[in-house]
Amino acid sequence: MLDTEGADRGGGMGPASPIPPMPRPAMGAEAGQEESSMSGLGGQQRRVLQQARLPWDKAVKDPRDARGRRHGHLGLLGLVVAAFAVGKKGLKQAAQLARDVGARTRKRLGLPQAVVGSTLWRLLEKQPAEGLRQTMRAQVQQVLKDPRTPRLPFPMGVLSLDGKSLWTTHQGEVEGLQAVANDEAGRELWRLGALRAVLTSVVAAPCLDMEFISAKEGESPAFRQLFPRVVQAYGEHFGVVTGDAGLTAAPNAALVRQWGKHYCFGLKANQPTLHEYAVRVIAAKQCPARARTQQRAHGKTVVRELWTHALKQDEVDFPGARMLLLVRQQHWDDDGTFEEEYRYFVTSLDTTLFNFKQLLRLVRVHWGIENRHHWTLDVVLGEDEHQPCRPTRTALEVVAWLRAMAFNLLSFFRARLPLEGRHLVEWARACELLRDSLVHGRRQELLLTAA
Repeated sequence: MLDTEGADRGGGMGPASPIPPMPRPAMGAEAGQEESSMSGLGGQQRRVLQQARLPWDKAVKDPRDARGRRHGHLGLLGLVVAAFAVGKKGLKQAAQLARDVGARTRKRLGLPQAVVGSTLWRLLEKQPAEGLRQTMRAQVQQVLKDPRTPRLPFPMGVLSLDGKSLWTTHQGEVEGLQAVANDEAGRELWRLGALRAVLTSVVAAPCLDMEFISAKEGESPAFRQLFPRVVQAYGEHFGVVTGDAGLTAAPNAALVRQWGKHYCFGLKANQPTLHEYAVRVIAAKQCPARARTQQRAHGKTVVRELWTHALKQDEVDFPGARMLLLVRQQHWDDDGTFEEEYRYFVTSLDTTLFNFKQLLRLVRVHWGIENRHHWTLDVVLGEDEHQPCRPTRTALEVVAWLRAMAFNLLSFFRARLPLEGRHLVEWARACELLRDSLVHGRRQELLLTAA
């Protein structure tokens, strides 16, 4: 069975009691190619090029002066996406990729043959963000409509939302961002984050949409802007929404139910009455766990157990709530170190929709937005430490959209590669294979799965 949520394996048993300690065209409209022009490539290679050839929306406009345009506008943007997808973190490295790509691939993707990093920087500095959301939507939808796209075995699709920092600096004002005081150092900080919507029930966990958040804005209001937009664009692909405790609010739960979807939200002290009630009623059960998993990896044994409490009508004052959940996670390291954490959730699901094993896996899949999505963007694609163009908020947002499209390209590619044992190939290896496929063309077909 494919393991996409982690690489842990089993070990010892923990105690059974749940009582916790209290406390448009291709990558460049200028280079649109007829489908027949790819007839010389194998099927998998054609899919790689088709996914790398982004369907740019007509609202993506060229901000450069008409005079002196040496390189195609969409080809330059496409080069940045391709470079991010193969692990290049800077614009100088992206320019180097343009020289490495083979002539056939360059022609099909509309990439420039020779460009310098400063040319890319000047474009990103001026590039408006209009049309990039629609471009990413078209990128994702053309993959989701393929029934062969790998999905996890849930009764319905799962959408996970979580906030992530994009850039924080104290080195100077960023146009369009509000500054906040840093209590520790007393310096002004300029910060931009994003609430991301990720389809975690798909093995590739693609980013569907984002709502940007400045330092003085919150995730919960951003949710109410983002969620209706995601439902309208992707509603057929999911039925459950998961979120951390920062999104747990009655207006958000009511909004989810109004759109005909279910929710599973984390519970912490930001909902003190409901959280305390969940701790009390589940602890009072004193019963064995409803579901249990046991896994091992990286010298650590991890056991996860689920307890539930079915809610009667009007038992709690929270829109649509049907169950309270407790997930206990225990870690045993080979050096004898032991860690234990308790996490509570409120959900509108009941066991007629998700059984106990599926509920436990649902919680773990939500944690995968950190392990699969955010970690990859930070470590593999360099989002947290490498912002190649940051003079304005708009430039930061444009780079964030391009990097999210790059993540989707890489992740869709990785999901179709042969497994290494029970797991997907490592991200670094997927970057290498994607680069080889773009650079060498048909020579990489043997490394890729058949259709």
